Amino acid sequence: MIEGGLSSVPPRRRAWARPGSLLGGMLLALAPACAALVVGAFQPLSQDMAIGIAVFSVIWSLGIGWTLVRAMERHLRTLSSLVDSARAQDYGVRAVHAREDGPLGDLYRQINALIGDLDSQRTASQELLGVLHRVVDQIDVAILVFEASGRLRLANPVAMKLLGIPSDGPSTISYGDTPFPGMGLDAGTRVLDHRFPGAQGRWRIVEQSYRQQGRPARIVFVADVQQVLAVEEIRVWQRLIRVISHEVNNSLAPITSLCQTLDGILARTTDLGEIDVLRDGLSLIGERAMGLKSFISVYARIARLPEPRKALFPVSRLVEKIAGMFAADGVLVEGEMPSTDLLGDVVHLEQVLINLLRNAVQSQQAVDPKNGLPVVLRVFVHDGQCEFEIVDNGTGIANPENLFVPFYTTRPEGAGIGLVLCRSIVAQHGGRVSLTNREDARGAIARVSLPLPHRN
Repeated sequence: MIEGGLSSVPPRRRAWARPGSLLGGMLLALAPACAALVVGAFQPLSQDMAIGIAVFSVIWSLGIGWTLVRAMERHLRTLSSLVDSARAQDYGVRAVHAREDGPLGDLYRQINALIGDLDSQRTASQELLGVLHRVVDQIDVAILVFEASGRLRLANPVAMKLLGIPSDGPSTISYGDTPFPGMGLDAGTRVLDHRFPGAQGRWRIVEQSYRQQGRPARIVFVADVQQVLAVEEIRVWQRLIRVISHEVNNSLAPITSLCQTLDGILARTTDLGEIDVLRDGLSLIGERAMGLKSFISVYARIARLPEPRKALFPVSRLVEKIAGMFAADGVLVEGEMPSTDLLGDVVHLEQVLINLLRNAVQSQQAVDPKNGLPVVLRVFVHDGQCEFEIVDNGTGIANPENLFVPFYTTRPEGAGIGLVLCRSIVAQHGGRVSLTNREDARGAIARVSLPLPHRN
């Protein structure tokens, strides 16, 4: 019989002969012939008796042989059932007669040990796969595994969101249905700008091959590098501004000192004509020096942005406060306000929304001074992100490439640091800022996406 699971052996055949009984059965089959030989050695047998003994011996041997064959068949069926169960990964089946002595008992013990090893390996593999699935599901990189036939076999949640794949859709999608064939990924790693169905940005795309039953298949990794590049770009600008500030301040110090010295000389000069010329020159030097100092102090704000003091606060409170500031400018809060909290520096984030709303209002007033159309502020919560969307009907964005370049501005009174500060603040909160032209009408859309706090 087989313990710990079902068996293909019929119940009536599960009473096995003991492994040692096979040799005994063979000796028992030869017993009549041996007895006849012993009797014949001491006493001659008649022809009828010899024939009777021979017929009896044959019948006896056939009966014993049939019994032995049946026993062997039962052992073979049991072995076949054990192998079938192992192939079907049903490792709960074991042979009871592994506890017996003899060669068959040894064979059953070896098979039981092999099944136990396979069961342990399967358990370890399942545990490892469980860990890998958790890692793949949580990692912030899109991972797509394609079979040799091109069919999508596996996609983690980030990949499904990026490509707009429904939860029941991976099995119906092939490699040719994705944007990857036209990206030239055979050349290796690519870093490029692309608009996927789920997001637009700058991506690092890597395609690697693996073998599936000897045939080449592929794995594609897609990582969002836009935020990383933005943070690094901000750091570069901060270092540059620190250097510029240091050098300019070093130059301003002797200029100021020289002005003071010349002013003292002027006090002792009697030629009125020269005094007026020198005084005008000194005044101009002083004004330019003060203007340069003011200029540097403004841009140094980028390099000296304080670390955010993060705390939980309701999104609704932030929006209500900002909307109240711009009520006279025709800003309209549209849609239902999500009842969620954000973890961040509320003062810094207020400044971000104020800058973006001010830009939207000024852009719209340049086209529509009477404020006929409102600037719309919407707030969404999706996929672990809180997104603020500001939509205007203004002039739009003329030069998107220079939006986040420090000192670049399209307004005469602009300083060119507002959007840079916005992106720096949002990056400190693990989010992103984007500005794009509207596709449905004139104007622009500003989006601020911030991660929601993790809930334990």
